[in-house]
Amino acid sequence: MLLFWTRNLEGNVTPKANILLIDADAEAARAESGVLTRNGHRVVVVDRGALALERLKAQSFDLAIVDHELPDMRGLDVLAQIKEASPETPVAMSAATPDVDATIVALRKGAYDFLRKPVADEDLLSLAEKAAQIKQMGYERRRAAEELQSEKVKNFELRRNLQSQFAFSAILGKSPKMKQIHDVLQEVTATDSTVLVMGESGTGKGLLARILHYNSPRADRPFVEANCAVYSEGILHSELFGHEKGAFTGAVKQKKGRFELAHSGTIFLDEIGDISPATQLMLLRFLQERRFERVGGEETLEVDVRVIAATNKNLQEGMERGSFRNDLFYRLNVIPIHIPPLRERVEDIPILGMEVLEQVSKKIGKIMRGFSSDAMDVMTRYSWPGNVRELENVIERTVILAKADLIEVSDLPPNLKDGATDGAEVKLSLHENERLYILKTLAECNWNKKLAASVLGINRSSLYSKLKRYDIGRSPVN
Repeated sequence: MLLFWTRNLEGNVTPKANILLIDADAEAARAESGVLTRNGHRVVVVDRGALALERLKAQSFDLAIVDHELPDMRGLDVLAQIKEASPETPVAMSAATPDVDATIVALRKGAYDFLRKPVADEDLLSLAEKAAQIKQMGYERRRAAEELQSEKVKNFELRRNLQSQFAFSAILGKSPKMKQIHDVLQEVTATDSTVLVMGESGTGKGLLARILHYNSPRADRPFVEANCAVYSEGILHSELFGHEKGAFTGAVKQKKGRFELAHSGTIFLDEIGDISPATQLMLLRFLQERRFERVGGEETLEVDVRVIAATNKNLQEGMERGSFRNDLFYRLNVIPIHIPPLRERVEDIPILGMEVLEQVSKKIGKIMRGFSSDAMDVMTRYSWPGNVRELENVIERTVILAKADLIEVSDLPPNLKDGATDGAEVKLSLHENERLYILKTLAECNWNKKLAASVLGINRSSLYSKLKRYDIGRSPVN
């Protein structure tokens, strides 16, 4: 629809209307058209109902004024056909001697107004201005709807990217321990059960929490994280449960806590083993009743959130020492998941190494073929106290500093070579050794199975048989 505006005497921009005037009375039509055009409106005048309907097919109008009596058809019939062809267009009827019955029939057929002829200038202009305002509101609604749709598309794409980034394949590794975790997650994601994730620093507890959320029915709702170790007790209360204005020095306005912000979604409580006894009690009450009060407030609030907690501490020992409440532990430990350290699943290191190498290569724009056999041997014998986080940092540093496209032992950090255990100390079964050797060879060959079979000294069918036997499959890059 064409939009145009004029400025009034005060300099304000006001929208004007495109008007279709249908009247066989040439004098009345000329007078009405003159009033409208002098005030900035655009007018098309026709004297037949059929001509009006033809013009409507070629052009849109913001207002139609139809005389009750026309030479070729009744004005009420023209009204009905206009409303059928363009339901959003306001239509006013006009007549020299309108009666109540005719007015009622016209309004029932969708007329916006019924005017008595000769139409007063102020009535005519008021009707035109209302039509222009309706047009403007429609334009604003359409623009708002388009902006809303654009935001919906952006949110959908963001959610799709997050779901892709935190798909189940994000848990890299094919070791039996990681397969068990994968199987548990497949069952748990569809529920709202509280999950306690345990594992050393750097094992990927935060990643697992996000995988749980973005593969659950709550995926399009908030995921809110709170690291319980970085706040003092008083500040942690405010962070988790919010506070009211004036609750303490510096509380200049009301603040919503992480639990409120996570409503209908998931809250991830990291380092839960570090919270004080007072905070433990507040958290226990929430887990029991799903209710809480802001700090300094009296109103009891209820929220619907799924709780995922994580810790690198031994909570069993904490309970024995009395530093962690037994009842809170049992509330949190509904679904326990323990992520093993990297040193306990060395067979995953070649897979993780290649996946991280490809991700880092893409990020910094440096093409890398893989790891040499000796470099991978060092990596599999290193204890990785920082686990996957340390592996990612080491590979990023190595890729940046490497002079060739194949990572050699000389490219690895000194602490990695110095900290590698003697091969005789790595206690692996024959099954595990063969599986690890195949994984290392595949990683060195950039997962080219034909080349890997040649290096291993076996044919491709034998390699595929071993891959199936040892459940080896390359995880997709995220």
